[in-house]
Amino acid sequence: MGLKKYSEEEAKKVEEAEIQAEKEKTSNAPVASDDEVLTTIEENQKEEDALNAEPLADDEEAVKKRIEDGRKEYFVKQKKIRRTNTLVSIIVLVVLVGCFVLMLTLGRQEGLQYISYIGLGVMIAVLIVVFLMGRVQKKQMTQAANDYLELLCKSTNEFLYSGSRFENLRSSATEQLKDELFINARFYKDIKNTRSRNTVIVNYKGKELSTAEMAGNIMIKNRLSPMFLGRFFDYDNSYDKEGCRIILQIKGGNLSRPVDDLDGIELVENNKTYLVYTNDKNWKSVLTTKVIGKITSLKIDKTLIDVIVSIRPGKTCIGIDYSDEFMSIPVDKEFDFNSVKRSQRDLEKVLSILDEIK
Repeated sequence: MGLKKYSEEEAKKVEEAEIQAEKEKTSNAPVASDDEVLTTIEENQKEEDALNAEPLADDEEAVKKRIEDGRKEYFVKQKKIRRTNTLVSIIVLVVLVGCFVLMLTLGRQEGLQYISYIGLGVMIAVLIVVFLMGRVQKKQMTQAANDYLELLCKSTNEFLYSGSRFENLRSSATEQLKDELFINARFYKDIKNTRSRNTVIVNYKGKELSTAEMAGNIMIKNRLSPMFLGRFFDYDNSYDKEGCRIILQIKGGNLSRPVDDLDGIELVENNKTYLVYTNDKNWKSVLTTKVIGKITSLKIDKTLIDVIVSIRPGKTCIGIDYSDEFMSIPVDKEFDFNSVKRSQRDLEKVLSILDEIK
């Protein structure tokens, strides 16, 4: 129950994007070397590991138990259905082979030709039954998976979005955010569509906050493939400079994909930590030192690949690109509540950014 972001087919696309990003760097701007990036990632990972080592509070243990119980129930159902499928396949194979042998041996003898018709009828009946059973079991498997996913999302979101700051929480495991929300953020060119899960729509400080685990897809060799895979946030702002936009991207490691929807904006800031693209001459009045400090508090490590912030009239969008492992839904291994704790810490940082960008 996970999504894959990277494949061998995309290597060329990634390389081209990196080359383009290199060309756009300012000539004398400080740039972090690969070794510096790796060192930073390792240091940030040590901090994350230390936080993960802290014991869970009682309310956290309760949420973890509820999710883990749901995971075990789904895992048992999944194993049972697969075991049944295997048993049915063996029985069907035996029946079909048996019928076929009888048809070849007895069905050709004079006076026993009817056996061929009986054998053929049995084979057709068995195949029909197997087809119907397959459809029923597939429906059961899908329903069990959806029930588990809904339980996981509902439990974590009620935990993450509790408190008086949030109102009218609406959470859905399968609801899709509109493609336009991500496309209009203009992180990447040629986005064909998006896929969402674990969608949350909630009122935060009088404005609607929409967020979901999202894949932003491009076409590579006639196949949709995620250019972005992580948690996406969409929130209203009062930025009113018509025709202007600002994009900040925190520099990540090898898996980070540089933003490439840069038409009409230019690189105005490039240092060891982040890049800023804009056509707003007064961008520093929006991305103040305080705002940038809050953005860069989202630190790159083995879980968090990169961060993109897009500001345009009326909207602030934040994309946190996570690793495949973090985005996967646990099925055959114990649910790790540290993933929820990580989401909680990152959510708090996102909210502090949105608070500053009015």
